[in-house]
Amino acid sequence: MKKAILILCCVLMFGACEDKQNKAAQNINADKEVIKIGSALPLTGGGAVLGASLKAGVLAAIEDKSKEKLKYKYEAVFEDSQMLPTQSARAVNKLINDDGADMILTYTAGSGRMVAPIADEAKILHMCATSEDENAQPMGKTSFFQGPTVQSYQNMVLKALKKQGVKKLALWGSEGDDCRNVEQLEKILQNSGIDVKAECFSLTDDDFYFVVRNYIADGFEYFYLEFFPPQTDIAVKQLKENGIAPNHIFGLNIDTGEDVLLFEGINHVGARSGNEKFIDRVMNEYKIDNVYMAAVAYDLTGLAIDAFENAQDKKNVYELIGYIKVRATRKCMSGDCKLLDNGFIANEAEWRTYKNGRPVILGK
Repeated sequence: MKKAILILCCVLMFGACEDKQNKAAQNINADKEVIKIGSALPLTGGGAVLGASLKAGVLAAIEDKSKEKLKYKYEAVFEDSQMLPTQSARAVNKLINDDGADMILTYTAGSGRMVAPIADEAKILHMCATSEDENAQPMGKTSFFQGPTVQSYQNMVLKALKKQGVKKLALWGSEGDDCRNVEQLEKILQNSGIDVKAECFSLTDDDFYFVVRNYIADGFEYFYLEFFPPQTDIAVKQLKENGIAPNHIFGLNIDTGEDVLLFEGINHVGARSGNEKFIDRVMNEYKIDNVYMAAVAYDLTGLAIDAFENAQDKKNVYELIGYIKVRATRKCMSGDCKLLDNGFIANEAEWRTYKNGRPVILGK
């Protein structure tokens, strides 16, 4: 009995000490000058799930860095981009002019390229979580963008299809940029021995039902998708309702809907999810089901904080840029990060699925 009581007391004391250490870590920078990290993310609309994941990555990075002894205190400020380039520009102007943001984080190449001239003019550091062609033109003088390259996505898709033994594949994308991606992938797969057919749509429930039935009638059993919500959900539901097995459905960035159970067993290719500890933390601490791009937002925020901490003048964006250029190639939460000549911090894609509502990595 005494032994049990002693053990309980030790546990309680350990818990109290750990709590004090955490509070001390949180308070160590409390009275210091504030650096505001402004993020324009999709917080409403079809991309809200993505925005929640990116937001979690930003907050996790600030939380981790704030446990260190820093020159500055870091605070996050968020504005809704609705995943629209023009709205991203409006949100960033508000973050800079009204909220006094010291740096900007955006999402998607379209938004990043819209914001880059604003960041250049304001002489403010701009980080963008996105995917991009490794040979793309630089985004801007004060901008860095990070994510998997289009080439790494394509290589991972080809690897996944070959491992599954796919012989005939329908490639579907939404009209616009995703359509160009699908057409480019079609050309690559034509040299791989896979029989492919590419087509792009603006999906609604009614018309897509017949599209699915026609493809199945033509002998297609495997399907590759490039859509964002809500079109993603329409395509996946229609395929499943017409008897297509989940492991016969592939997609780029399609595990971005609110109902992750819809994506059980489906093959996803996307941005790195981070390590198991990070995935657990993001899902449990920030109460989200989808970890898409959280690791990239974590990497970019942490890199920016390091730049501010090592700069002699936090207002000198060129000093911040110089630090980032030296430190961008590194081991990061998204895997091995490498700075390319165009300012893109490239990390490899991953192949994953969902089991019991949790991402499971199938290949890197």
